Amino acid sequence: MSQRECQNLLSEFRENLEAFYAELKLAPPYDSVEKTIRCLDNLFKAKTTEKQAQVLSDNALKCQLHVQAFVDSGLHKKHRGIITGLAHTDAFDQFPESLRYLLEPFRS
Repeated sequence: MSQRECQNLLSEFRENLEAFYAELKLAPPYDSVEKTIRCLDNLFKAKTTEKQAQVLSDNALKCQLHVQAFVDSGLHKKHRGIITGLAHTDAFDQFPESLRYLLEPFRS
């Protein structure tokens, strides 16, 4: 995969994280966000070229990788109480569809 494709993946995830926290009206824990971006970069680069291509072309696989980085980095532990409360209410249904996947770690 090209460096540009990898950077696009990381940029998209960063934008999703920023939108996620903006939607929650919470300040993102910036150091933890940077750690999560590095985690995603490492997870992606550890995949074979074939798997990387699959991730880039399949939104569901991309979301799974984003969630894995979100959890593996520990970012899902920040603001956990507030976000878990939201994830188990009707507000979940009104959360933007494009960001809902980031609430999944809080629903279990």
